[in-house]
Amino acid sequence: SPVAPPHYVADTAKIENSMITEGCEIAGEIDFSVLFANVKVEEGATVKYSILMPGTVVKSGAVVQYSIVAENAVIEENAVVGESPENMQNIDDWGIAVIGDGVTIGKNAKVAPKEMIDTDIGGEK
Repeated sequence: SPVAPPHYVADTAKIENSMITEGCEIAGEIDFSVLFANVKVEEGATVKYSILMPGTVVKSGAVVQYSIVAENAVIEENAVVGESPENMQNIDDWGIAVIGDGVTIGKNAKVAPKEMIDTDIGGEK
């Protein structure tokens, strides 16, 4: 374990069925997920069925679901990473989305299921 302060859970946070470790700052919604050290989830962000590695930041309005996000990645405002299998037209198109180390997913960008992103993706401004 890295040396980090205790995690902080804001009044706006909703956490269920998840594991949150040292140094995390949670103000959004977390469900069925594992958050490693120093992850930040801003108010209005949603993380479901995902693994967020150390130093990940999920900004306000972003949705991360059925994903693995590597260390120090940034999911900008209103970006969408992954998809619920129930929402897929063709279940064969569904899979886990993977975001690489240090990658930034831009504002309003979308990462589809099964995608493996290893470079920054710009988003709409």
